[in-house]
Amino acid sequence: MQLFQTVLPTLLALVGGGVGWYFRARWEASRKQQEKLRDERASVYMEILDPFIRLFHDLSPQGQKKTLEKIKSLESRRSAFRLVLVGEDDVVRAWNQMWRTLYEIEREGGDNLVILKSFGNVLLEIRKSIGGSKTELNEPDMLAWLIKDIDSLYSRDKPKAG
Repeated sequence: MQLFQTVLPTLLALVGGGVGWYFRARWEASRKQQEKLRDERASVYMEILDPFIRLFHDLSPQGQKKTLEKIKSLESRRSAFRLVLVGEDDVVRAWNQMWRTLYEIEREGGDNLVILKSFGNVLLEIRKSIGGSKTELNEPDMLAWLIKDIDSLYSRDKPKAG
């Protein structure tokens, strides 16, 4: 009986340490995998945004033509496929919604403000995805640095009171 009382605490300490080590090792591996995936996502996000960065840099007709060529390029399509494979769900949904909006406006015409809102939503979802999940920013906040009259654009879209 005394042998049992002497061996049991040692045995429990070994088993407990082994179980603790196992779960810590799994947690560390999962954390490293998530960090690697976050870095991959950030890279993909910058790739898909590159044509839009170029567009806002050069709004001339020639600049727009170059941007359209870039968007239609094989490289851009590869980036979009990578987005669908590794991007956060909400980023992929926002990206898809933006493209649906672009296609609809191309087909039927419409207001470019809707495209801006969709693009602002893509930027917001990307921000959330790469670590800003508790952000209090909204779509206009994401575009304010880019569009000087953003408040007037968004206010014209709101119904008038009265």
